[in-house]
Amino acid sequence: MRARVTDAAAVALGKAVVSSLVWASGFRALSDDDFARVVIAQRFAESPGLDPSGTSWLPLPFWLNGAAMVAFGTSVEVARAVALALGVASALLVWVALGWLGASRLGAFLGALAAAIFPYSAWLGVATVPELPTAALCLLGAASLGRGGRERLWGALALFAACLSRYEAWPIALVFALTSVRDGRARWPAAGVALSGLGAWLVHGAISHGSALFFVKRVSEYRRAVGAGNQSITDGLLGYPSMLVRCEPELCAFALVALGAALAVGRPAVLRRHAHVLLALGALMAFLVAGDLRDGAPTHHGERALLTAWLGLAALGGDALGEAWAHARGPGRAALIALPGLAMAPMLAVVRPWYAARDAFIDRSAEVDLGRVARARAGPGERLLVDSKDFGFYATMAGFGAPSRSAPLDDRDPRRPRKPDAFADAEALAARLAAEPAAWLVVETEHLALAVRHGTVEAARPGLTLLRLQR
Repeated sequence: MRARVTDAAAVALGKAVVSSLVWASGFRALSDDDFARVVIAQRFAESPGLDPSGTSWLPLPFWLNGAAMVAFGTSVEVARAVALALGVASALLVWVALGWLGASRLGAFLGALAAAIFPYSAWLGVATVPELPTAALCLLGAASLGRGGRERLWGALALFAACLSRYEAWPIALVFALTSVRDGRARWPAAGVALSGLGAWLVHGAISHGSALFFVKRVSEYRRAVGAGNQSITDGLLGYPSMLVRCEPELCAFALVALGAALAVGRPAVLRRHAHVLLALGALMAFLVAGDLRDGAPTHHGERALLTAWLGLAALGGDALGEAWAHARGPGRAALIALPGLAMAPMLAVVRPWYAARDAFIDRSAEVDLGRVARARAGPGERLLVDSKDFGFYATMAGFGAPSRSAPLDDRDPRRPRKPDAFADAEALAARLAAEPAAWLVVETEHLALAVRHGTVEAARPGLTLLRLQR
């Protein structure tokens, strides 16, 4: 028991250190979606509801973040604290999953550590998005298929939560349910629990949106509206399989080399005990490819949906390396120390710079900071309007922390007709401010000369200015 506590503490500490380093590097968010999610959670804290976003996004992350905001306030810092805590919890879930798979003490630790440190795990352990905890829950659910009784039920509950967080959990829940049904009637309740999350969302869609699959249409329409749809069949078939290696080449090399080392010392059992996880990851890949072909994939940073697969590879690599170490002797152990590094070095030095292209990450520190300033200076009930040339208004609103009292001048939704330009001329701006009364306005620098006629400058950040509007 003491050894388990020690290992768990080491895994948690390792993930906390990684998250601290990522935070110190200046990383805060993948995209504007991060801040949109914070705003929705803030809105839930103000006015709770079963479907906080009213969009295709699944509700559980908003319930969790919103509940934390009810308890601790609606600042963006609360959402970030929740993200950090969930990042540590996710590393522990990977460690538990490896224990359920039968990994040795060393293998479980190495696998959990590998899952904590590869780049996308490191970034998503800080960002205010649900991908990392969802992926860890999926891995735990798949790992429980080799167990019975209590562990199988916990795995079902993990998939229930995952299916209400991200859609890529759904094929894994289906594999879990089919396997559990095959395993006999004693496992049928676990199958029902695993499918109940996605089933509830389908029922919600049928009742509230007129279609159980309403989310498919919404995602496809948005992708096409921004010009991200209608790719070739070849691109759709190869997109996600290539991203698996292209976006995390070092992790893939580590897993392959470690597995090869385990097989070389006569330990094929390590592959067999990950069979259920690999089957689930195969279903995930098929689901993602099918979604990409139907314009149902994420609009940007689509590689996020592969996080469960990367956690599975990290778990397999750590387990295999632990097995190889336990059965290697003398020079073999010395080779095991050097081999993973030698395999990953060319991936880091050559493949990643040449091939591992990804969408750029967003920096909205100025927008968040100005939102905080407005929050500190606004009186009770005072509203904030935000001028933004893109989706940066979500970051300002997140910093303000009161979505019921803040709004963009233009929400930039490509599926809806654009509002008339509020900054077309002085009359247009005056008319907009009269139609949408507010005490504060965040304005882009290019519009400052026109906006300053209606208020006084209170604060400025690069590219943005906060005005107190005249009443």
